[in-house]
Amino acid sequence: MRRARILSGPASMKIAHVTAFAPYGGADIQCEMLATCLHRQGVAQRVMAGGNPERSQRLRQAGLDVVDLELPGRLAFLARKRLDGELKRFTPDLVLSWRPEVSVLVERGGYKHIGRLPATFNSKAYMTCDALLAPSKQRADAAVAAGWSMDKIHTVPDLPSIALARPNPVEIERRTLFTPATARIVFSAGRLEKSKSFDTLIDAVARLSSVYLWIAGDGPDRAFFEAHAYAKGMKPRVRFLGWVDDLQPYFRASDLFVYPAKQEDLSDIVVEAWSAGAPVIAADSLGPGLLIRHQENGVLVPVGDPVAMSDAIAWLLADQNAAERIGAAGKKSFDEEYEPSRLIDRYLKIFSGLGRTDDESVAAAGGT
Repeated sequence: MRRARILSGPASMKIAHVTAFAPYGGADIQCEMLATCLHRQGVAQRVMAGGNPERSQRLRQAGLDVVDLELPGRLAFLARKRLDGELKRFTPDLVLSWRPEVSVLVERGGYKHIGRLPATFNSKAYMTCDALLAPSKQRADAAVAAGWSMDKIHTVPDLPSIALARPNPVEIERRTLFTPATARIVFSAGRLEKSKSFDTLIDAVARLSSVYLWIAGDGPDRAFFEAHAYAKGMKPRVRFLGWVDDLQPYFRASDLFVYPAKQEDLSDIVVEAWSAGAPVIAADSLGPGLLIRHQENGVLVPVGDPVAMSDAIAWLLADQNAAERIGAAGKKSFDEEYEPSRLIDRYLKIFSGLGRTDDESVAAAGGT
């Protein structure tokens, strides 16, 4: 008979995070933030990853144990063998794999394997998973449609960046971004790909004289958006900031936040803006549309409509009372539902319920 090994609290857990850090990406930020927050809770962890030395170094500086592994590697069987060896040496209770190309490398062993779901579900990547972690209901629904049982899927929103609570917050100086001291600033952020519709936002801001646009992010279509800004005569007023992990200083330095994506199942970036008390305008795509209460804690505009977006921006820039009211309501929504300590408690509850069995513990130790 297999009896569940009870994990009595954070200090009794051992968690291995397995991933392949990319130059930019939301999953990587989430791995760093969750591992750091769990470390503060006393959870024993080891991060097995490669690809981004700066992120690995930050994790080490935060006190995390990091093993450099180039995953998924050129030869899958060699990567799988090395990863399996590292997991056997660490003997975790839980393995959390952050990317599908890495999830597929995790062998079955004396632990529970949890895979974090990306935007596109590939059932073959999660064949050794005991459970799935979904940052949105839409991703959970995709797994259910592929045959997973809902009781094996745990839905928890992504952590906001303030979870890291940086001790010396940076303040943005406008002159470093060649932005006049008196200019009004619209801020946006996200992966630079066409589905995020930053071209729509550029068109919207182009209708507003003297308004500057800051866009944080990187991705395969950055050149497309830069060329679009140039073609619209917006190059002097658009700043492409590159990938930014800590968005908080930019929320503080700008007047409002606009998210134009036409395809978006997550609402992470809206929650990020709420955490800073920034007034939010978003295209009415799936994620933001489910989260925002129109003209209460944000403003929704039709997808792909630069005129409606421009009008909404002009309204909030002109009506300070409305902007402050909407920003305050967004901050209230954040405090009530997305405050980091609340989310960490949810993660800990999920992980505590997935402790490995006594039989699996014996097998991991080489017993019979």
